[in-house]
Amino acid sequence: MNAKLITFYSYKGGAGRSSTAINTLPFLVNTLGATAKRPLLLLDMDLDSAGMTYLLGCDTYFQNHYDVKQFLLNEERWPDAVTEDLASHALLSKFLPVGNLIGVENGAVLFLGDNDETPIDNEQMDGTKELTLKKLFRFCRKNKLPGIVIDSASGDQFAAVLSVEQSTDVVCCMRPTSQFRIGTFNYLRRLANNNTESHWFLLPTVVPEQDVEIDGEYQKNNAIRNIFRRCERLQESGMDIATDFVTEDMFGINEVQRFMWQEGVLYKIAQSGELKADEQKAYARYRRLAELIANNGD
Repeated sequence: MNAKLITFYSYKGGAGRSSTAINTLPFLVNTLGATAKRPLLLLDMDLDSAGMTYLLGCDTYFQNHYDVKQFLLNEERWPDAVTEDLASHALLSKFLPVGNLIGVENGAVLFLGDNDETPIDNEQMDGTKELTLKKLFRFCRKNKLPGIVIDSASGDQFAAVLSVEQSTDVVCCMRPTSQFRIGTFNYLRRLANNNTESHWFLLPTVVPEQDVEIDGEYQKNNAIRNIFRRCERLQESGMDIATDFVTEDMFGINEVQRFMWQEGVLYKIAQSGELKADEQKAYARYRRLAELIANNGD
């Protein structure tokens, strides 16, 4: 299986992007065959908000250790050659093993979080950062690692553009509301015009379990038709965008009541207790998303 660079993206904040990424991650470990000897790399590229870093409870750690901003600034040189000793590699040794935090083998996921107490200097974020990310992806391919998962920034922020442009697969998270639909599809249309080469998964998120009637029309079917029609137009323009999660039977990731109060990883929760009905449904969909990503292009 070829190495992948997978970005979880949203055009607007508040889409549940980081929660989607962390809940899909353990299934990606399984489907991509990640192990301590062949780890999956995880980057928090939400440089202003550090969502994944907070979800994993690693904010204090990265305030005192090498972080993703230092990686982007390329403050330390590191080789991208084939190596048999990942543990002592000049760069990977700075990543934090976090598999145990999501319910898998600890070394199977190596994380580079963000120190949000150090603001990014946008003047330093130039085109060389593209080369830095490409170098890390090249290192993964050479060493036959499963690849890189990125929790991206939103919108047109520098880190978001960098992540999306380099990705083999992009999970585009969006709530099914009209404002999310308008903003997201305006953005996707611009990308389609620029001939993006990434494979996109359109993923409605935090989808209400209960359908409601507004102005004489049930909103779920209206949203499905609207989103599917917009995706068809993008496909007609040549964009590679999948609509597996835009059907009546499987419309996005359903709202999980637990996450309204406390985010968590359903994969790990299921190991120690029984999931509620809404959690079981979301669990199955996170797993399905990972399968689709893993099988794309292979």
